[in-house]
Amino acid sequence: MRVSTPIESLRELAAVVGDRHVISDALEPFRHDATFMDGEVIAAVLPGTTAEVSAVMRVCNDLEIPVVARGGGSSLVGGSVPLGGGVVLSLERINGIEIDTGNVCAVAGAGAITGRIQEEAALHGLMYPPDPASAQMSSIGGNVACNSGGPSCLKYGVTADYVMGMTVVLADGQVLNLGGRTRQRSSGYRLAHLFIGSEGTLGIVTEVVLKLIPLPQHRATAIVSFRTATDAAEAVARLMGSGHLPAALELMDRGALELVEHLLPPGLGTDAGCVLLIEQDGGTPQQVQDDIEAMVVVVDGIDNRLAQSGSERDKLWNARRSFGKVLMSMPKNYFAEDISVPIAAIPEMLSRIERLAVETGLKIPVVGHAGDGNLHPSFVFDDDQRDLVGPAAARLFADAVELGGSISGEHGLGALKRDHAAREHSALEFDLMRQLKAVMDPKGILNPHKVFPEGHADGDFLDRQPGWHAGGRRSEIGD
Repeated sequence: MRVSTPIESLRELAAVVGDRHVISDALEPFRHDATFMDGEVIAAVLPGTTAEVSAVMRVCNDLEIPVVARGGGSSLVGGSVPLGGGVVLSLERINGIEIDTGNVCAVAGAGAITGRIQEEAALHGLMYPPDPASAQMSSIGGNVACNSGGPSCLKYGVTADYVMGMTVVLADGQVLNLGGRTRQRSSGYRLAHLFIGSEGTLGIVTEVVLKLIPLPQHRATAIVSFRTATDAAEAVARLMGSGHLPAALELMDRGALELVEHLLPPGLGTDAGCVLLIEQDGGTPQQVQDDIEAMVVVVDGIDNRLAQSGSERDKLWNARRSFGKVLMSMPKNYFAEDISVPIAAIPEMLSRIERLAVETGLKIPVVGHAGDGNLHPSFVFDDDQRDLVGPAAARLFADAVELGGSISGEHGLGALKRDHAAREHSALEFDLMRQLKAVMDPKGILNPHKVFPEGHADGDFLDRQPGWHAGGRRSEIGD
């Protein structure tokens, strides 16, 4: 390792990307993501090409400077918070988008905003299906890092199902070109999948090749009401076992409905204990209409409404997607969570969340991608209830794992959930993960203090994170 002062380090980085792309003041935006957490950082570096990322990593590896890759900063688990100091490597300038209609794929820089990729694909009659709630601000590199999902992933699959190839810069600056524009290959290990979901701890993805599919020509949406959340959850299992596959199947319980009721069409959700938002898409209006009507019959709610126009459909989806923004606008604090359970376990998981709310006095509204078993309970609390949140969330994680599920459906582990990962993964799994990390990043400079447990899986995990007791940051991210 060469010895270098911070000033000398910044000069070396500026020699790679140019002075104006090394930020050493006004660093506040780079110290945090969409959580309450804050980190410390020497500088933010904004490379414009894979070659520049490679050169930056050679400098940082040589000097053993920690590096945290950053896209849109929309992580809800502290994934892009620089907890080890060092530099934040922002990929926002690597944002090009090419729609290759001949090969039915998109080639996008890691900093490209996911919603822009979707918009560009749609102009060519194509679709990039993964649609996280943060699609209008999250980057495709971040989506790859966390294997993001969204409502459409029930029918079409998650981010990992659409990555055909990628360019990755390793910790020492070496560049891997994996896969490409060929859809089918069976040649060697699928190394690209090591980086999907690795949260920037194994390498830095700078470009991805994404599979596209034909854009569905027609859609139909229904909202179905139920007396209780358990009734709705049982209807989910009934629908998913009926031979029907909706394009989306979203759940909002009574607590969530109370928050977004003003955004729903008049008369909807007023008396419901829970609603399911069901969508189907396809090639002909009649096929789509027949499918959605048949699914409404299967779920058998107490009330239902089929959207009668595109504007009414948009209104229903706006209410669902605005859940996070409504939370943000409240005067109370909130802590958004992300768990997943087997479909048949959703009724029991919702029952446990309801009991947890009663026992703690916390409000815990729930929305979720119900067809995938991916639930998003959010703790809503006053300042004097802050100490209740950590133990309650720990119990939530334990319940999800006990029911055969996961402590993270799509947000990743980051720093917030890393200690609870031991509930879900065995010592042998972590041993193999650490060996892989040591091979790919022997000096441990890539996104330190993430993914791997550093403390006990207990109710004090939030207290161990910087910024928790200082109060939450207001985020524009939803679930």
